[in-house]
Amino acid sequence: MPAFRPKQENHIDEAITDDRGRVTYLKTFRLSETQVRRGHLLSRLAANDWHLADTAADLGLNEAQLGLRLESAGFGFLLRQDGMDAYRKQGRTRTG
Repeated sequence: MPAFRPKQENHIDEAITDDRGRVTYLKTFRLSETQVRRGHLLSRLAANDWHLADTAADLGLNEAQLGLRLESAGFGFLLRQDGMDAYRKQGRTRTG
């Protein structure tokens, strides 16, 4: 797995080995910035045992900002709908 370092080049490798463990195919893929951002969010969540408040603090965000960032990254479905509704309301209140 790559380190998912934002604003840097990140790669992921694919290797196929034969029955003796010798590499028969190797390819490296460059991850897009979007893939890196998504991977970074998931890795930070995993590092914080999926605790949203701890992950938000780790990223320098509040919990609502993290929820909205997860939604914009396509992971909003991982959170409860009532929580997402509250995060959206907080976001509108701060920008409105």
